[in-house]
Amino acid sequence: MAGGLTQPLLGKKAAGKTGDVGSTVGATVINLLKNMVGAGLLNVCIAFQYASVAGGLIVMLYSAFVCTAGFLLIGYCCSKTEAKTFRELWRQAMGAETEKVVDAVLFFHTFFSCVGYVTMIGDFCVKSASGLIPGTIFAERREASILTISLLAIFPLCLYKNLDSLKHTSVIGLAITALSCAYIFYDVVAYAEEYEAVETLRSHFWYVKLDMFKTLALFNGSFSAHYNAPTYYAELEEKSFANYFKVTMYAFSIATLLFTTFGLAGFARFGDQVLGNVLKSYSPDDPMVQISWLCMMVSTVFNFPHAFQRMRSSFNALLNKKSDDNFMVTTVALLTLSVYVGVAFKDIAVIKMIKGATLGVSIMFIFPALFFLNLNEPIQMRRKCSGDVNDPNSKVRRQRRGKFLRVLSFIMMVTGVVQGVLALLVHYKFI
Repeated sequence: MAGGLTQPLLGKKAAGKTGDVGSTVGATVINLLKNMVGAGLLNVCIAFQYASVAGGLIVMLYSAFVCTAGFLLIGYCCSKTEAKTFRELWRQAMGAETEKVVDAVLFFHTFFSCVGYVTMIGDFCVKSASGLIPGTIFAERREASILTISLLAIFPLCLYKNLDSLKHTSVIGLAITALSCAYIFYDVVAYAEEYEAVETLRSHFWYVKLDMFKTLALFNGSFSAHYNAPTYYAELEEKSFANYFKVTMYAFSIATLLFTTFGLAGFARFGDQVLGNVLKSYSPDDPMVQISWLCMMVSTVFNFPHAFQRMRSSFNALLNKKSDDNFMVTTVALLTLSVYVGVAFKDIAVIKMIKGATLGVSIMFIFPALFFLNLNEPIQMRRKCSGDVNDPNSKVRRQRRGKFLRVLSFIMMVTGVVQGVLALLVHYKFI
């Protein structure tokens, strides 16, 4: 796919005299973490309210396992097909005649990301204005804040065709998010007795509610980086599934630890009053919180163009156009749509849950499983022509691994569909 979905994620690094794009295992782990852990970290706290402390931990471990498995399956298929993008992998596994399916899924995936950014911009702007400039329209009217910032800041940034000049803002944004999260940790630990944090965790330690399926969708959305998995594999300095496996295990383990500890800390701080965006739960009387709201708003504004560029490229791919065709008209139309839906949705956790229950399960569970099942037979045929075909031990290992991966693929598809449907039914109160 043209544009943002095929642009290098890690930058270029000379590999000897060849000039190949490449990145070390450590650098790739950092970039994968940047893809998964960002402002979305602020949404995991409410998941423990839905599922209880113990229930949330169980769901988190399950989500981490299946999301990691999906990411590994994509990398395994890439190692056998040499696909460098999600769309290219789809073409080889599912056939070129069905490419529009993945184009549509990737478009809506990035569209919901943009909607989530708009929602957070509105949240942070209103909150910061309520403390810094109380009584103004920006402190009282969320839509006024969103429209003003969209016109004066987001729209000009979306006119950039090359986002290289914004690469430093993503690092700054991560630093801002880290500082905001560190403040929440400090606040909970320093005033644990005053907030009755331990008692909150104890009283909510275990209960069973159908809302735990919403928790699963939220956690799945937090681990979402699978559409970029082929690019991470392609940009490894030493391309091998072994190195890709290391990257995946390190990154997903660290992300699981961060999501769990931060989610529990935020829930312990606010209990049943925790909101989908945990920073919204704070009072504007705290100067540090006011600064955090303002900084997070600025950070989100500068992160928006990265998701928007991918959305615009996916939209044009759906229409069989180049990524920059009808640039101004497409930019205005898609930005207007994102802002409109972002104003309509007032809870980022709801957006993330819906995205995780639909697009997330497709990209992270169903598609990787289909890739493997469709590619498994051609991969086995190629192996029969390899030199190790006469090695009995190698043959047995391949058969066992193949059976395990086939079973895992079926489990991922079934559980992906079931959990997505249940999350939506519970959220819209059909059950």
